[in-house]
Amino acid sequence: MEQNGRKNKMAQEKIAEKIFDSVVKSYDAFLSSVTFGLINKWQETLVQNTPVGKISVDLGTGTGEVIKKIKKSNPETFTIGVDVSQNMLLKAKEKLKNTNTAFVKASAYTMPFKNNSVNSILMSLVFRHLDAEKAIPEFSRVLKKGGYVSILDISKPHKIIFNSIFFFANKIFRPLGQKIFTKEEYDYFMESVLNSRKPQELEELFKKYSFKKEYITTRFGGMVVIAVFKKEN
Repeated sequence: MEQNGRKNKMAQEKIAEKIFDSVVKSYDAFLSSVTFGLINKWQETLVQNTPVGKISVDLGTGTGEVIKKIKKSNPETFTIGVDVSQNMLLKAKEKLKNTNTAFVKASAYTMPFKNNSVNSILMSLVFRHLDAEKAIPEFSRVLKKGGYVSILDISKPHKIIFNSIFFFANKIFRPLGQKIFTKEEYDYFMESVLNSRKPQELEELFKKYSFKKEYITTRFGGMVVIAVFKKEN
């Protein structure tokens, strides 16, 4: 069973790598379009409510937008962009040249950092793609005591609202999405939306691994959640 789980995680990461390697040129424009230009404000809220500390990891960094916002308010922080997509990392490196930033191609489940070595881990539209029961112990391993995990992701509002928005994304917005992604790739994103968690579910999940909620809010009619959790031991 454990071996099957490892194979499934690796398969999912290979799909993600393929998708994001192929859409790097259009990704920022697409993300801005589907969020009606609000993604930057949401990421700013994520960073503003995270005590990033001396060493901060942007997990699933994509084109490096979260790191840009970290550097704006915390220029002395050493930032590390981690992603499974080499092309995304190259784009982020181009954006963030001449900054105190490193870039690493790595899995969320086996990050190449020592135990208790990182002050914060931030994720923008990443967490719902992960196997939380495997990823959170790894976050705990690399974080220092009192370190932070911060999440910006899709959430689930009231069922009627969620179903309406899901219908819009799956039916109305799909033609635009499939101009950028293949049908299989767009289906991958839609499935990840179904795997999203409500704020209370996130809080209960992280509490199980000895993380305390420090901040949580929703945006976009409850469709987006921004949450910050602190490692207690």
